[in-house]
Amino acid sequence: MLPDPRERPLAALSAAAVGSAALLWLTSRRRGAASAPTAAATGFDAYLRDASIGQPAAAAAPAFAATSFDAYLRQPAAAPAAAAANAGAAASSADAAPADAVPITVLFGTEYGFSKEVAEKACERLRAAAPPAGSGGASYWPRLLDMADLPGGLPGMAEGAHQALLVVCSTQGDGVPPTEAREFCDWLSSKAAPQLGGAVHYSVCALGDRSYQHFCRCGRSLDERLEALGGACLAPRVDVNREDWKAIDSWLDGVLSGLAALPLKTVEQLGGLGDAAAAADGGAHAKRWSKARPHMGRVVALEGLCTLASHNDKNTVRVEIDLGDSGLEYAPGDALGVWPSNCPQAVEELLATLGADGGLLVQLPSWHYADPLLPAGATSLPLRDALSRCYDLRQPKPELLRLLHAKLTAAVAAQQQQPRGLTAANGAANGVHGATKPKGRSAKADSASELSMGGHDALCAGGCVADKLERLAALLDDTEAAEAYLAPRHVIDVLRDFAPAPAGGGGVPLGPAELLGGLRQLQPRLYSISSSQLEHPTRVQATVAVVRYASLGADRLGVCSTFLAERLAEGQSVPVYIHKNPDFRLPADGATPIIMVGPGTGLAPFRSFMQERILRAQQSGEPFGPCVLYFGCRRRDQDYLYGPLLEGWAAEGKLQLHTAFSREQSHKVYVQDRLAQTGAAVWDLLDRRGAHFYVCGDAGSMAGAVEAALLRIIQEGQGQGPEAAAAYLEGLAAAGRYQRDVWLS
Repeated sequence: MLPDPRERPLAALSAAAVGSAALLWLTSRRRGAASAPTAAATGFDAYLRDASIGQPAAAAAPAFAATSFDAYLRQPAAAPAAAAANAGAAASSADAAPADAVPITVLFGTEYGFSKEVAEKACERLRAAAPPAGSGGASYWPRLLDMADLPGGLPGMAEGAHQALLVVCSTQGDGVPPTEAREFCDWLSSKAAPQLGGAVHYSVCALGDRSYQHFCRCGRSLDERLEALGGACLAPRVDVNREDWKAIDSWLDGVLSGLAALPLKTVEQLGGLGDAAAAADGGAHAKRWSKARPHMGRVVALEGLCTLASHNDKNTVRVEIDLGDSGLEYAPGDALGVWPSNCPQAVEELLATLGADGGLLVQLPSWHYADPLLPAGATSLPLRDALSRCYDLRQPKPELLRLLHAKLTAAVAAQQQQPRGLTAANGAANGVHGATKPKGRSAKADSASELSMGGHDALCAGGCVADKLERLAALLDDTEAAEAYLAPRHVIDVLRDFAPAPAGGGGVPLGPAELLGGLRQLQPRLYSISSSQLEHPTRVQATVAVVRYASLGADRLGVCSTFLAERLAEGQSVPVYIHKNPDFRLPADGATPIIMVGPGTGLAPFRSFMQERILRAQQSGEPFGPCVLYFGCRRRDQDYLYGPLLEGWAAEGKLQLHTAFSREQSHKVYVQDRLAQTGAAVWDLLDRRGAHFYVCGDAGSMAGAVEAALLRIIQEGQGQGPEAAAAYLEGLAAAGRYQRDVWLS
């Protein structure tokens, strides 16, 4: 999933990848050691079950949202328990497992939460399933485990403690595991993983994004490894593109069918569950600062790097943050994780559209990071703050369409229950009119076609309810159409298209709790670190392109880039953490030549590389090897990032600099063109001197074009065909000498 396709998000960078080396990730580890999308457990339905709305912070008397649970509000002491229950809603407690229950292990690895959402949905389906045949009426008992809590592996696999194992895992970057799941994946692919001998029946749901070259590679690797270890497949692996709930539901259907055919044992027959669940010892491996517990860094510098001649010119800024006494450490190639806040104007527009009080207290989502702006033990916060810091207001979930369809259907039902004499007038006022059900219409469209409350000629300022229902039904029946509709839209755009009339207008209002249940989690953004800790041990710098664009006739802002560049000032604090990237590293030997290709903000890690090499050489007195950089931008007088610094290094002989200013001549020139022009020198560094080759930047076109140019250079240098060149490049990747840190822009 991509939280912001025009701004470098966590989803796009992830554990920035090793190009073709990711192809050999599993192997090298071994050597070294249709219907509408169904609501997920963390969606609207689960929110209504587990979440509740509190009272306005300054109100003398409680004021509740329409979907609040009065019991929750009357019993504040239950709030922490409710939050804990929400955090593990889909996980059954191993300690409380009934002796006659059939335990099923559900294991997930996630970067931004969707794998967990799918795993929780799997737990829901298991609990709701009919008892397996021959079990004497015993029910399934799902145990939800996070790979992040199992860095040393999953105990009891060979002993049958996990007789049925469902695995849900996403793929990051160029085909590597989620960052916090990596240690578990390394363990599974190592010699430490036990032979299973058929004791474990498994199935894998692999999540990915077809926009990336190595679609679902991690899930596929896990599937292959479990098979190689002797596991028995209970249902075929399903590769899921983005959030295709139809494919996910199909996988779950297959899983339930496969489980029903197995002679599974109960907890009593297994002799208990052992300490498998207790082995999820995340606490023992907990970091002081992490994505879930960010450090409040202090902004000490904000520097514009571009010359802006008009409001249409793109800007890039250098952000420097003081990490204080946090003890946070980073290496060149790592990324700075930043938790942003949404634009205040966007929050206020959404509140106005809802007609909601921003001071209304809502439950703190269980997945929200340890927020230092909240009091210790807080279980609620004002709606305005929740919309600002907890929820993504840009990329709507498909569940929001389901919610709106349900609310509009309720509006129709309310109209139908009115006295006949009032129906026509109110129906016209709300745009409800009759329609004839066409042949072939789906069941979801029935509510749109069975209206008979007004004339077909009724004029509706907000759009006719029947038309909205019909359009929603069509989107819910077509996943691709829904994705195409949602892709350019923010949450407020969808609400403006389909939201029911507010209370008092004859429709059914959309309550804050209902809306929050249909929103995604606000994700942190990752920015390649562009500094060396050798320069300043408590400072970190990032190079941030400020995102602005137009969509659907409206001006849009990048969430995090404008948060950093325009809404923060020097002296203010921002929640940050270090995202380790072990797949993008300088050679251990400083004398090894490096070739770097980084147009635009792809330059950021290479600024860090150069600072590290220069400062380390000053400390040791040892010279460093050749450093070659290919940098590109539009114009040298507009967006030549760190131009004077690069030119200075080049003048001092520390850097061989090749620039491509695409807009300074009649024909466009890019970094891949400069690379091709210096092909002989590149080949000499690679083949004779053992250089490492790095690419950072856009995965959509630049990275592929650079790789194609590099393959041509290799082919010409070898004097052989394209297959030999591809094999040579694959060998470079396997040796860690071809590394890429790329993302979709």
